[in-house]
Amino acid sequence: MGKTKMSDDTTATAGEQTTTEQVTAEEVTFKAPASQEELDRIIQARLDRVNKRYADYDELKKAADRLNEIEEANKTEAEKAAARAEAAEKRASELEAKALRAEVAASKGVPVVLLTGSTQEELEAAADALIAFRGEQKTAGPSSTALGRVNQNVVKGSTGDQFADFFANQLSS
Repeated sequence: MGKTKMSDDTTATAGEQTTTEQVTAEEVTFKAPASQEELDRIIQARLDRVNKRYADYDELKKAADRLNEIEEANKTEAEKAAARAEAAEKRASELEAKALRAEVAASKGVPVVLLTGSTQEELEAAADALIAFRGEQKTAGPSSTALGRVNQNVVKGSTGDQFADFFANQLSS
């Protein structure tokens, strides 16, 4: 079995591992850290290695952002016009659907918010279903005979005349 030796510049101690060379289990024995300071040193060494690996992250992020800006600036006018046309077509189709809903609601006499569907046929079918449902409902009439008598009286004249008649009736009673 071939054994590999660790180089002098990469020495593993107290739980550290080397990544540059493979070490057999016979050569490395785990030694637990004896003090908090030794554990802190091991952890700090590991953090330093990770920080060193990602030291250029901010520079790479700035470069990627700059690349995105350049790509956006390099879009051709045709691509920009196509994007604007697509947005306009979407807006137009939304407005057409809204107008169609309003038209069907007005012609059928139903609330716009209750209509479902996207085509004229679907909207008209929904409106017809609402009309049929509404037609089946019984309207509540007056529940009291006094209310029926009040509703049967026809009020004539202007508001001023009505007030004068009421006041005259109150004084005569």
